[in-house]
Amino acid sequence: MEKPQNIYDNPVFFEDYQTMRESKINANELIEIPQIKKMLPNIKGKTILDLGCGAGGMSRFFAENGAKKVVGIDISSNMLKIAKERTLQKNISYLNLPMEDISSLNSKFEFVFSSLAFHYVENFDKLISDISKLLKPNGVLLFSQEHPVGTAMIFNSPNMENHIEINGKRYYLLSDYNNNSQRKLHWSVDDVVKYHRNFSTIINSLINNGLEILQIEESTASEEAIKLVPKYKYQNDRPYFLFVKAIKKSN
Repeated sequence: MEKPQNIYDNPVFFEDYQTMRESKINANELIEIPQIKKMLPNIKGKTILDLGCGAGGMSRFFAENGAKKVVGIDISSNMLKIAKERTLQKNISYLNLPMEDISSLNSKFEFVFSSLAFHYVENFDKLISDISKLLKPNGVLLFSQEHPVGTAMIFNSPNMENHIEINGKRYYLLSDYNNNSQRKLHWSVDDVVKYHRNFSTIINSLINNGLEILQIEESTASEEAIKLVPKYKYQNDRPYFLFVKAIKKSN
């Protein structure tokens, strides 16, 4: 198994990423965050683990909305520096830790959350097993990740199109869907590493590690988001994100 890539500490990538996120006109702010917030369980009084917490936006949201304790972990020291600078709440702590090493945590949690981070992890089954062990009985896992129809395609060049146009209608390309493996792509810099997994792998890993699926959603864009970014209308043809909510069985 390869050492996890810490792309967010690459200075070129980090600068571009921060510029994109700070603009607020991006898929994270307009599509992913509003949709995943609608799926949240009751967080009041709960102990929460935020996996891949980045700049700590959701960790702060949890603390501001009644969480008892929040632990945010991230592999990127750059992201955690921003998170600590922006965090005033005393019930949030941050750890510089890759998701691959969460078995080293000694705490148990009532809610584990992750926003757009699981597709960076090579061994998904181990990750879900580790999460299941960290969850208290009836604890909830909620995560988003890049949608499998998006991660599937293997791009042979940075300029390769992921769709074709026929009679004014956009059709997205799909290939290598059942080839669960590493993908490298150009995203501000070359060779950004992600991992593709098909739906059955994702769902069966949850089931096999004692988690019961409560809800699955695929991303859509609001009319307001489409007005700001017209291409988001194509969420109807190929969603960017997958959302999964599951609970640890009490037995």
